[in-house]
Amino acid sequence: MIENVFRQMSPEEMNIEAIDDIKMIHIYDLTGAEKPDGKYGVTAALVSFGDNQQLNYTENDHCFNAFVKKIFEAYSISQDKDKVIMDETTRQIMEAGDVPRHDCLLNKYYEAEKRDVPLLVNASTLSKRFEPLIEYLIIGLYKTMGTEVDIIDRKSGWRGSGRLILRVGDSNRTIYFKSFEINDSTFSIKLNGCLEENGDLLINVNLYEDSISIAYKSEAAKLEGNSSFRFGKDNLREMHQIQKNGEQIFYDVNTYENTFSKDSKLEDEVSPLSVGLLPEGMKPCAVYRLPMGLDFLLYDIAQSTDKVEVQTFCGVYLWQDASYADIRGWSLIKSLDSGLSLRNEAFRYINLSDNREMIQTAFLTGTGSRYKEELEGKFVISERKSINYGNTVNT
Repeated sequence: MIENVFRQMSPEEMNIEAIDDIKMIHIYDLTGAEKPDGKYGVTAALVSFGDNQQLNYTENDHCFNAFVKKIFEAYSISQDKDKVIMDETTRQIMEAGDVPRHDCLLNKYYEAEKRDVPLLVNASTLSKRFEPLIEYLIIGLYKTMGTEVDIIDRKSGWRGSGRLILRVGDSNRTIYFKSFEINDSTFSIKLNGCLEENGDLLINVNLYEDSISIAYKSEAAKLEGNSSFRFGKDNLREMHQIQKNGEQIFYDVNTYENTFSKDSKLEDEVSPLSVGLLPEGMKPCAVYRLPMGLDFLLYDIAQSTDKVEVQTFCGVYLWQDASYADIRGWSLIKSLDSGLSLRNEAFRYINLSDNREMIQTAFLTGTGSRYKEELEGKFVISERKSINYGNTVNT
């Protein structure tokens, strides 16, 4: 559960944030000169910067992804990249990360008219986004404790507020809820009078690049639990566990295969109004429909040269009822000579519709210099378009 929004940065995070004026970068693995059975070991990166400062982390370190992201970001804004000391393999990877490999997704936005302030407000969609999740959890929790419950009426309000009227057993119960956006990926929801007459149910939702984590707790009912959904190209892994009075009363794990293929039709999975919220001219390789009003679509694009292979992944959290899509993309850059690879988070943007003719694209924090300078923090207004998959290659 979220206890303190104003979190203290760890020493590792503070050290990583200080990376600037890079002098040297070295990407390597820890198996040494002898690589048994042709397999590579743990990837590591070393960077020297500033006034004789140096950091070195491996992919086993919890901060490695943030470390790599910061290296790419600092390198992309270097005034003279040729003076940064690197071996050939490292230079190939860094240069591949510096070139925007996601042009097929974002190219049209570079030439579009960009605004500094939004026309549509993201917060207005909070209740519509999370109301189905609230209903899903309430029905599941009541049934787990042996009580039948039905939703009689629902009402979404402004900026995350809403109301549900339930039929619990033989009586009706009215529950008011309020959704809060803690940051771009973390949300908190408070329900009044849920499970117990005078008790609250607190729900925290975290959206990651390829998974969702949901934690909830009711002090009055002495109940807490969590659920998670992890998405892959081949399957979705679902996990639930609930404790009451400190004892586990429910645990379940399921795996669902991806049934969306190159022959599948996207319009069978996504409403016509939602198609315009998805990456234009592309077809996903996986589509998962969750029972809480949320769909997850995964895109996978492969590009390669003689020396480097770049796979760009794009995951979309789509709330069809709210006309809202959270689109996150990242690249895996691999040296074909050495087998070394690094993951570089590339972009993040949100598409929001007015349910009529307009779509607003809002760009959030990214890494590459072109994205950062031209799109980050900007808003682009465009018109809805019909389905067009184009000739984009998906693997």
